Amino acid sequence: MRAPLLLFLPFLVLQLRAQEAEHPFIESFTLTVQEGRVQVDWVMKGGTSCDGSEVERSVNGSDFTPVHRIEGICGDPNVPVPFSWADEDPVELSTLSYRIVFGSQGRSSVKSVRFDQLVASDQRFYPSPTSGSATLLLNVPASAKVDLMIADASGRVILRRESLVGARHELQLSSLPAGAYSYVASADGLRFEGRFVRQ
Repeated sequence: MRAPLLLFLPFLVLQLRAQEAEHPFIESFTLTVQEGRVQVDWVMKGGTSCDGSEVERSVNGSDFTPVHRIEGICGDPNVPVPFSWADEDPVELSTLSYRIVFGSQGRSSVKSVRFDQLVASDQRFYPSPTSGSATLLLNVPASAKVDLMIADASGRVILRRESLVGARHELQLSSLPAGAYSYVASADGLRFEGRFVRQ
């Protein structure tokens, strides 16, 4: 039983090393989710020209498109040089992947991050229909205070929450009977309305 496992071990080690390999120009490469954007930071430890270099982004992890172009002279063969760029138009509610392309000299590894914020939409309530738990996501600052009211089909208020903080709110609705409901949320002078169905 042990022999077949040992035969696969070298393959697994090689595969892990291949995944960890980074471009020789890259000393570090990180992604940070901020409010309304993704910060891309990297440190170059070699190279002197950025002509033809780009930051590429993918939403599905395989099809990359350029989102930022780097021109001119950059990097230093002797001293590490930090770079940063902010993706101000990330695709909301998605897993975003980024890589740095060094023209004809190859590309960095791929880094991915989950961006669970709204950028273009005002609000999202999902899933609907819901079987008991749901998420209300609002396009408001992380520090915003939210007042939420849920009413049944007859207009009777059945749930009220005040001074919720932030843009994302996990709701436990398993105590509600099946049917159609409406909600109203207010934050920072903004009003959000919508409907959902409890199965």
